[in-house]
Amino acid sequence: MLNDETATVTVKTDPLTIAQALRRIKKLKGRMGELTTRAAASVSYQSDQKPAFDFAATRTEVETTREALIVIEAAVAKANALATVNFDGRAMTLAEAIRRLQEFKAEMAWLGGLTLRSGIERHREPDYDQETGRTKVTVVTITFTSDLSEVQRAAELDKLRDRFERLNDLVEAANHRTATDWRGSAEA
Repeated sequence: MLNDETATVTVKTDPLTIAQALRRIKKLKGRMGELTTRAAASVSYQSDQKPAFDFAATRTEVETTREALIVIEAAVAKANALATVNFDGRAMTLAEAIRRLQEFKAEMAWLGGLTLRSGIERHREPDYDQETGRTKVTVVTITFTSDLSEVQRAAELDKLRDRFERLNDLVEAANHRTATDWRGSAEA
């Protein structure tokens, strides 16, 4: 853990849109991955083979980057909670819209993955005949009924995709015009 004397914080005053902040978050997460890999590789080493990166310095950089990530993610969360879009006749926050997009994706995956079976299926099953002491083959007939047809599923998936695309377009447009409040944030 770092103390306040070792952390370096660069204060930014330029406003960032949510879209810009999301790109910065992605960059910071990538940097965190690089740094934590470096730190893990340099924590223990043979005494006569010093690693390329110093563990303590890399750990300090990890903590500074983590602080920047937390601050900017919080700013995005705040902006998502305050900004709104109008979808299907009602206003909703970006936070709600993002959750709805996640649920649209989940519902499309679930609906698309359903096994729809209808009609008669026959298959052969081996069976032991006690009287003859031999194995015989029995044809088993199963009748399936599906409460959802392929045509109905395709129509529902089309509707879900349309709703997802319309809402996603609104969220993306809002992300490009909505500023985050990230005054005093750290940038690594």
